[in-house]
Amino acid sequence: MSATHAPVLTAIAFQLSAALESYQMHVDSLADPWSQRRQYDQVSQAFDRARMLKGALPELSVLMVEVSISHVELMKALWLAGSGRESHDARALQNLREEHRQLVATMRERCLRVFSRE
Repeated sequence: MSATHAPVLTAIAFQLSAALESYQMHVDSLADPWSQRRQYDQVSQAFDRARMLKGALPELSVLMVEVSISHVELMKALWLAGSGRESHDARALQNLREEHRQLVATMRERCLRVFSRE
């Protein structure tokens, strides 16, 4: 990273960390996308914001792919659990939530590393 870009990338890393925190708060409060459509929309908007900000930090690309895959798996599991059309494994859903939470936390930690490079 060049010295002229460092302050901008630091600011973006800070914004990304905050966006990920907001995203995770919305995900944690989402139990049933079928009945919580507004909450699901907030999750989607927060996720889109994080993806947009990540574009300026290519070193996070691989981790963002992992978060994206986890996001899709978790949202699918929540939709299926709430639909009532299929039985779901509550323990497996909780495991998906925890794995997703850990990936988001790892990404936030990587954002903090950008801060520490200054």
